[in-house]
Amino acid sequence: MNTQTRKATLPLPLKASVAATLIAFSTAGQAADEDLDPEVLRLIRPESTVSLGLGSVSGDSQRYGMYNGQHDSGIFGIGEFSLVRRDDATGTWLRAQGRNLGIPQAELRVEHERQGHWQYFVEYDQSTRYSPYTFYSNLQGVGSNSLSYANTNTAQPRSTAKLPDMSVERQNARLGFNYQFSRDLEFRVNFQNTEKKGERQFGRGTPSVQEFLVEPIDWVTRQLDVVLNYTGNKFQLSGGYYGSLFQNANNQLNIDGGNTALRTAASPNLPFTVMSLAPDNIAHQFHLTGAYQFTDKTRGTFKVARTLASQRDSFVSVPAPTGAIPTGGLNMSGRGELGGRLDTTLVNLGLTSRPMKNLSMLANVRYEDRNDNTAVARYINVTSAASSTDGYNEPRSLSTLNGKFETSYQLPAGYRVTGGIDYEEKERSISGVRVVGYRARTQEISERIELKKSLAEDLNGSLAYIHSDRSGSAYGILQTYNATTGNVNPGASYSNGMQPIYIADRIRNKVRLFTDWTPLEPLNLQLAAESAEDNYGAGRNSLDIGVRRGSAQLVSLDATWAINDKWRVNGWLSRNVTRMDQADGSSAATLWDASLINRTDTIGIGLRGKLTGTIDVGADAMLGRDKSEYKQAGAAANSQIPDIRYDQTTIKFFGRYALDKDSNLRLDLVFDHRKTNDWTWNGAGSSGAYVYTDGSWVYQDPNQKIHFIGLTYNFAFR
Repeated sequence: MNTQTRKATLPLPLKASVAATLIAFSTAGQAADEDLDPEVLRLIRPESTVSLGLGSVSGDSQRYGMYNGQHDSGIFGIGEFSLVRRDDATGTWLRAQGRNLGIPQAELRVEHERQGHWQYFVEYDQSTRYSPYTFYSNLQGVGSNSLSYANTNTAQPRSTAKLPDMSVERQNARLGFNYQFSRDLEFRVNFQNTEKKGERQFGRGTPSVQEFLVEPIDWVTRQLDVVLNYTGNKFQLSGGYYGSLFQNANNQLNIDGGNTALRTAASPNLPFTVMSLAPDNIAHQFHLTGAYQFTDKTRGTFKVARTLASQRDSFVSVPAPTGAIPTGGLNMSGRGELGGRLDTTLVNLGLTSRPMKNLSMLANVRYEDRNDNTAVARYINVTSAASSTDGYNEPRSLSTLNGKFETSYQLPAGYRVTGGIDYEEKERSISGVRVVGYRARTQEISERIELKKSLAEDLNGSLAYIHSDRSGSAYGILQTYNATTGNVNPGASYSNGMQPIYIADRIRNKVRLFTDWTPLEPLNLQLAAESAEDNYGAGRNSLDIGVRRGSAQLVSLDATWAINDKWRVNGWLSRNVTRMDQADGSSAATLWDASLINRTDTIGIGLRGKLTGTIDVGADAMLGRDKSEYKQAGAAANSQIPDIRYDQTTIKFFGRYALDKDSNLRLDLVFDHRKTNDWTWNGAGSSGAYVYTDGSWVYQDPNQKIHFIGLTYNFAFR
């Protein structure tokens, strides 16, 4: 695979279809109205637009261009169109749209519709995600599934060989067809084909040896959605089929050379010369959704779905190791594929009612059972007397029950009070040897109350309070497997006192405020604030290790001011602060705790106005900072981890000059500056970037600036 940076070009069939569409639209539907006054035509004919231009990016745009197709410095084309035609006699519409036609973010859509009868469409879009990092490595074969290193057992010096920029390109094509059999009955079918090609960073290693790798991406995902809808006066029903198929052109990554510890086998370890990549899989879902209007005040809904997903791709081909073969061979199961199967059942029931003029009620129950029916087999021959595995794979099933009840009452003086209760219960399957904390069941109850008030014509507000309490069953006994006796060892010696955050006991209190105020007719202010506090249960031993407390606060203010008929200004600011206190250690002597804090601050201002009758201008400025702090304390906290900051400054300007009623020229200018001191890649100033034992290293430019200029000609016609 060529890993050089890819430019966006439309495939030849698409180029031809775009040209044909433009010709068709330019001639369709003109004759019938050719004698009408031009001003009348402007009012009765749908408007079509075409934009053509050039843009230029200069500077380092690794972060700025990650997703917008402007990753490379240089000149590129700008092309957009929106073409609309209507046949008044038959009520038939023909539409075509295209966006970002000069960059690797192209979007195209053509649709043909007769209102109330049928519709079909064709869509194509592409997007490219570029890695924001620069990679230096002596790795050979990047872009393929066969990689190689020179054989070496010594740590290598920092590589000077720069790898090509890494990216993943997605191309997506969709076909859709709708047909209205009658006023009540409609048929829909959609097909989607998505291809992803490119490469992304990967790796292999042990605690003492780490080597850099690159994973080749060559994936195809196909999806089919078929639905039949019935819409009656009281009863509505929708049922159908949804299927997905995933295929990976590379089922394994082959690595030649490198460190002996990674490329040869020393029982019971296996070599990393072959690594499995994402396997092919398929899923089928059958679903039925409906609603019934019992009375003019009460309505019920339901949904049932059954999904059968399987993964039966063959295991990768592992060569015989050069070292000792583990007792029992490399694969003791006797299976050639996993036999993966996940059966999911979903049932959802809902009821809404308004039994009284001022009272409304809502109830909902949702149950989902994800039953993992993957074949269980022993893949590893365990020889240790205290192993963290018994050699069997572990199916993981999960069932979730959600319940919700809410009632709302209209009080005098414009107040409305809403109260509700939510319940969630999760059941997890437990099997095999466990060496981390776990619970078979957790349940969480949330109560909430909200008060809304229309304080005046120019002031509205709401205040809500939510209280949640999560608990669960007793933690399982942690244990190891004794291969000598064939029994499990109840694990006092393998004790783990930490509670994983997603199943730990937790009490959460949240307050939410929102106001919308228009003190003057041209001025509008919106304030949103939210604060949440989490308190977690004590750890499972006297050290009280694991997550202890957490909090999150969000405040945002938006303002819009219409200065006069020609000028308008808007601004916003926001602050988001998230905190987490946690502790770890195996004894009082090794105990340490950390207070993790992330702050995100953003402020922006925008201006729109008319300089003259033919010149419109606008400007936007945004400043943002994301800061992460790692405050450590305790016996084992020997050194402080530095803060990490990301700063962004973006300034945009546009000017538009009207040539006539239907055409204009637009100039766009953008300045974008991004700074970071992220030591996770670049390291500290004295140590420099982390170097893999093979000499590879990763770098991100801490100070990136780009300038963009674009000029487009825009034309509207009917």
